[in-house]
Amino acid sequence: MDDSSGNYTSPNIIVGVILNSASVLVCLLASTMVFGFRLHLKVVYRLALYQVLSSLALAFMSVFQIVFINYDTNSGAYGRACVAIAWFTLYAEWAKLLFTMWVTFHLFCFAVLHKNLKKLEVLY
Repeated sequence: MDDSSGNYTSPNIIVGVILNSASVLVCLLASTMVFGFRLHLKVVYRLALYQVLSSLALAFMSVFQIVFINYDTNSGAYGRACVAIAWFTLYAEWAKLLFTMWVTFHLFCFAVLHKNLKKLEVLY
């Protein structure tokens, strides 16, 4: 989309920010409900809460990409912000992957091996 000054705004960034903003709101609502109903006292709900919090971090970092909407016109001013947001986004993606693998491991041990891994929760 061209604005009056001739700058091009990527629709992908705008759609991504809108969808990730909705994701942030849903994650905040889910985590509020987990604490409101005191579900965080059970191991399974804590695992789901960790998953929601990692999704919240990833969506929050994706919302920050709106900062780069005018990157082409003034790329020098965005250098440090770009590095910081890229690092935090990468960290959030790895946290999301880690918690997904951890939940999968727990579900496998619960369902197939019939073992309770509650004592391993202190590791994460």
